[in-house]
Amino acid sequence: MPDAPTLDATEHSPLLGNHPESSERPALQSQGAAQNGSANDVESNQQTEDIEDPELLQGRKKVKSLLPILGVGISLAFLDQSIVAAINGEIGSDLHALRNVSWIATAYYLTMTASQPLYGKFSDIFGRKPCLLFAYIMFGVGSLGCGVTRSMEGLIAARAIQGIGGGGMLIVVTVLLSDFISLRERGTYQAYLNVFGAIGSTSGGPLGGLFVQSIGWRWLFLIQVFLCLIALVSVGLLLHLPKRRSETPWRKQLPRIDILGALLLVLIIFGLLFGLDRGSNVSWRSPLTIGSLCAAVPLSIAFLAVETRFAVEPFTPGHIIFDKALFACYTQNFFGYAAFTALIFYLPLFFQVILGMTPAQAGAGLIPAAVSAVVGTLLGGMILKRTGKFYWLAASAATAGTLGSIPIVVAPSLDRGSLASIFTGSILGFVLHGITLTASLIAIISNVSATDQAVATACAFLFRSLGAAVGVSLVGTLIQNVLRMRLQSSLDPQEADRIVGGIAQSLEFINDLPPALRTIVRDCYGTGIQAGFAMCVALFAISTSSVFWWREKRLSK
Repeated sequence: MPDAPTLDATEHSPLLGNHPESSERPALQSQGAAQNGSANDVESNQQTEDIEDPELLQGRKKVKSLLPILGVGISLAFLDQSIVAAINGEIGSDLHALRNVSWIATAYYLTMTASQPLYGKFSDIFGRKPCLLFAYIMFGVGSLGCGVTRSMEGLIAARAIQGIGGGGMLIVVTVLLSDFISLRERGTYQAYLNVFGAIGSTSGGPLGGLFVQSIGWRWLFLIQVFLCLIALVSVGLLLHLPKRRSETPWRKQLPRIDILGALLLVLIIFGLLFGLDRGSNVSWRSPLTIGSLCAAVPLSIAFLAVETRFAVEPFTPGHIIFDKALFACYTQNFFGYAAFTALIFYLPLFFQVILGMTPAQAGAGLIPAAVSAVVGTLLGGMILKRTGKFYWLAASAATAGTLGSIPIVVAPSLDRGSLASIFTGSILGFVLHGITLTASLIAIISNVSATDQAVATACAFLFRSLGAAVGVSLVGTLIQNVLRMRLQSSLDPQEADRIVGGIAQSLEFINDLPPALRTIVRDCYGTGIQAGFAMCVALFAISTSSVFWWREKRLSK
């Protein structure tokens, strides 16, 4: 497949593909001349001509000057994720549903998965700014629901609403960068936004722990409602983008959005994860468990039929998803995020159950991992800007990062030094995988045409969110299964079942056990968590193997 040059998209670029009814700017229609350039140069002369457009120059200056404002939403999204990761045990214990705690994250990532590609297409119809404002509103509504709910079911539903908002807060800002920032600089500017993500990631854990130990976890979500209002007002008043110029009414463009495909994808993943969760916590022979797992087959067939035959603009475009180089990038994103998110989610559980930390201490224990990941993205952006090459950078960083994560697996087996082992693995692994993730976004954008840039970027976020949902659920299922098997082999079956049932309700149940029995339970829990960490490193290894199928493109200055 010949290398296709990539042009910078603008606020007017059709995210729905090169459709005759959706042309918004004649300048972006004439791509033939650009395709006569060097096959290895993804920054064509057409891009230079577009940059000279006064409207585009004005948009670029505004986006650059408003990075702090755009970063508010990024910081808020990462703040929420780190808070939930740090205090998920306390939330589950308070609602007496600890065994369902993984769904706090899974519900969020499932709706994020479905919404992110749709945001890309809706933003082409209605504009970037309205979609970003809608995302803030949905996140605020979801946060309010999380703060006032009195049941795990209500919390999961509110988290699903939050996920719709969180998906837009991340993807729309990323697409804005693709609109106005040159390809070679994009990694750097994405890394700048990741600094705001770092602020949220590093502060979320300690704040979550402190709030849990003082006024309660609900206030963490209620405060996010106030932060959403700040972001909503700031973006509404200060972000001004070039107006759209579409000859096609929005009502005629809406039917081209593949909402059915998005819904089917969520149902497939939900059915699989629900079946796995119910099988590990209730019974693998339950009709509901079997039915949930089996339903994935006809749903998958329906999804493929919609995507290949019926969807005007497929939710997952085949020419993008199944391109050899792009599919390798998406695979890396899926497995990399599955491992990364699962580690962040279950590290606090290790800190509290095995090391006996307080919630605040467990939240602070996430800081090295969060900071390291952001340092990696910044470093990756700087190297990419300097060298213009991403293939060997990503391959070497991913390989070293997987090996560097091994100390995390070893930690539960150590009597002393387990915390140092965790921090060593977090720093080495997350810095290097942060470099890889930055390179992956550039690899994706550089291998598609201008009209496919936003859709391809949205697909990258789809695979990341999907990987996050699957990773948290699968690792949680493994931990629960290993815990149950170890308890049944170490204790009387009835006693083991009693303890499993107690742990499924609250972490406090472990602290209330007699000292000798508490030691046995913690050892069994440590074995389960170690198995979960080992799965994370295995997922990192699969992610690394995908990098070697990427296709290098030279990035011009």
